[in-house]
Amino acid sequence: MKKLLIISSVLTIVAMTTCKQDEQLVTYPKSFPTLEVAQVAEETITYGDSITLSVSVSDKTPLSTLEVVVAVNNEVVTTESIRTKGKSATIDRRYHVPFVANRPDNEPVKVYLSSINVDGWTTDTILSTTIAKRPVINEIWIVPTSGKSFKLTLSDTANLIYYAEGLTYGNSVTYRLATKVDKFFKVDWTGLVFGKVGDGIGLINQTDDPLTSTDASLVGISNITFDALQFNVEVGGRLLEPVATLDINVDLLPMVMASKNFLGGNVYFGDGIEVTFTGLTNLDNSLPPDYFEITGENTATFIGPTAIYKAYYYIDGAYLYVEPQPDVIYPEALWICGTGFGRPSSPYETTSSWNWNTPFDYAPCRLVSTGVYQVTIYGKNTDNEADGFGSLDFKFFFKRGWWDVDHEIDASTYTLTSPFFGRTDTGNTGNINGGGTSFEGVYRITLDQNAKTITMVKIN
Repeated sequence: MKKLLIISSVLTIVAMTTCKQDEQLVTYPKSFPTLEVAQVAEETITYGDSITLSVSVSDKTPLSTLEVVVAVNNEVVTTESIRTKGKSATIDRRYHVPFVANRPDNEPVKVYLSSINVDGWTTDTILSTTIAKRPVINEIWIVPTSGKSFKLTLSDTANLIYYAEGLTYGNSVTYRLATKVDKFFKVDWTGLVFGKVGDGIGLINQTDDPLTSTDASLVGISNITFDALQFNVEVGGRLLEPVATLDINVDLLPMVMASKNFLGGNVYFGDGIEVTFTGLTNLDNSLPPDYFEITGENTATFIGPTAIYKAYYYIDGAYLYVEPQPDVIYPEALWICGTGFGRPSSPYETTSSWNWNTPFDYAPCRLVSTGVYQVTIYGKNTDNEADGFGSLDFKFFFKRGWWDVDHEIDASTYTLTSPFFGRTDTGNTGNINGGGTSFEGVYRITLDQNAKTITMVKIN
């Protein structure tokens, strides 16, 4: 009974409160805000300047917000939602109109206004009385962080395309584009300067980053095109030609990896191009068979896809490791990493590991045709009696380096040449393993994604 009395009292209080709230509700007749003043002070601006917006609004119904959108060439420059209280409000704002890509000359700056009252009724208007002009650009210079500056000429007036040729840079150059240079042909920061902004190009100051253009397929950058409307840069020059000669001791530079002495560098090899080697005494034992077919005592034809490769000559082993660039990924390249294999040349030794530090650790697979990859290794398998698995154990990877399992070939779904098999044990699913059979030699391994097979042929 006591509980019923308490509930009854609560309901009575709620009912009294509700009635009191109903008495306080205020309703307004339907009305729309009136934009008594809505104007932009400036008739013309130059991109990079600001506009001054003045708005006076009133209504019989209390106001809620004023929504402002500033746009140029159908691109939003800025937006703002301004709280408006009471039945009248005066707003003064300044909005910057930056000079960025896709800013045509003599383009209206449009200001979209929406005044909204508390009942949700809206009054809209568009102001387009201000014309924006592009900054005057009399000239543009490419000013590298190191090297000679060059002046670009306006080659296409209608599309604002600037061009320069006769540049003397390598195949990579870091630079700024400046509308003014000083007497030393360095950037004059009183003018406009273009550099790196986000992932693109924009106006910068002295603390911002310059641009970098790189094209490894060029001998050097000898021309540049700047689209001053879209803010795009293109560089060009004479294309590299695949090497026809390679002097190991001259064309490759000394380097040390894993405490071993190498000669290394980037080499542009062409599919079907015969290369004459200097500094190698036994091509059969010194060149990777996946990438070369021996044609003479000191000549071999490159059989990989035309590209710039990494070349590492291991001095003690007299062997030239050749592999795609580190950023080349599947399907252009495939890699194996694991244990129990090494380079296919004498003296034969297993050097690999589950690492990606040096060419000793892994091996690249050549793309033979669509979905077909080939790698030749020296492999040695010894049964590990503790777990029944062999010491030759590796996996195909989509990239040189550690990725998650979505970027590996699962060999357990392929038909493999005996004694290889695809492991399915936890943590090793898809590894290719030699199992309990002891064997060693030079093997050519072919992964065929079309037939879903991995075959192994002993060639030595």
